[in-house]
Amino acid sequence: MVQGLEKRTENNLGRRLAHAALEHEERFMRIGDLSKPSGRDPEAWSDYVSDWESRGLGRFRLLDDEQDIRILAEAPASGQICAGSLAAAWECATFRRHRFTWSDGSSGGLIVSLIEQHADVPSPKALDIPWKESASIETTSDGDQDYWADFRAEDGGTWSIMGERKMMIHLDLISRFEEYCIPYVKGNTFARSDDYYCDGLGDKRSAWFGALADSSREGFVSEGHHVLVRDHTDWISIARRHLSSHGLGSLLETEKMDINGGVRLTFSGLFHPAIASGILLGCWERANGRNGRADFYLVSGKSTLELRSSREIAD
Repeated sequence: MVQGLEKRTENNLGRRLAHAALEHEERFMRIGDLSKPSGRDPEAWSDYVSDWESRGLGRFRLLDDEQDIRILAEAPASGQICAGSLAAAWECATFRRHRFTWSDGSSGGLIVSLIEQHADVPSPKALDIPWKESASIETTSDGDQDYWADFRAEDGGTWSIMGERKMMIHLDLISRFEEYCIPYVKGNTFARSDDYYCDGLGDKRSAWFGALADSSREGFVSEGHHVLVRDHTDWISIARRHLSSHGLGSLLETEKMDINGGVRLTFSGLFHPAIASGILLGCWERANGRNGRADFYLVSGKSTLELRSSREIAD
């Protein structure tokens, strides 16, 4: 998805994602939601190592602890996220700030290099999530057990579902990544930018919303899913399969908007509106065989998505 965002925003975003991962990891270790490592020997970080591997990030070990500290991440799920996470872990364990870089290792791993710097960097603060709702997100249902039946946990901190590598990402990380990127996204310039609209999230997020939604749509469509819609109520089961099973959101109700497939979807909970909008637009396009558009509205804490054809169709 990062490559899709870079293409649509015409920005190099890798370094920003790594720093977002560092801030996220540090924030969650400080508030106690992640185990906090201690000391300069990662082999003694048993609780943190277990947590890191359980998120599907891979496995890591210390290579050097001299002037330049080097940590090897084996089978990293994401180079940028893993680099930022390991930098945060080392800083929390040693109580020292470091400058970090990362590069590919000779055996396919990731080498994170850290150099101590004498800088007073404030601890990351909590972020406000404008669309966060009180209702919990439905994560699974009896009809989706076939999806989870193919779960495979493997050695080396990796796990997969239906043969596809997975990892856990918290909304806090995505939100920090956005905060780093939004100031540099000046406008909607990619090919399908006019197919996305958001209201209620603030003007500065609109360009980013479209880029993230379209990257999510493209990723979903490339997977070749078959989507069948006979009635607007079918969107409940579609959302369960493609959103709820991944912890991305759940629908509360649906409403038919026109005879050409237009539908209004109201959510009971969302992970991120742009990601959900892009995936469900991908579902709409797979079902209808033509380009659509997605309009997202956040009004008084209520999240609504309208999906329809991107072009007017004569009745």
